[in-house]
Amino acid sequence: MQNRAKIFMPFDALGGFKDALKREEELHENKFSNKETILEKIKKLNKGDRVEITYFYNFEVINSFGELKAIDYNNKKLRVSNSVIDFDMIDEIKKRL
Repeated sequence: MQNRAKIFMPFDALGGFKDALKREEELHENKFSNKETILEKIKKLNKGDRVEITYFYNFEVINSFGELKAIDYNNKKLRVSNSVIDFDMIDEIKKRL
């Protein structure tokens, strides 16, 4: 009877896939709950400030340091040195001295 039960056990063809999706979902939940905090930090910045930004781009985490060149609230973008970063991609932003 035990051998028969094994035949009907569910098979997970994509082993680990559900766990990976759960981790990705948690990451996005944290990112979206952090969105208002990021916007408040951006509002405190001025053109010419030195900033450190951690953001997501093409499934990678990027750390960028540089001078804040422009803040575009209409298109929700920052220009830091030679990079243009969407507000929605920002995980953390810090003003540097």
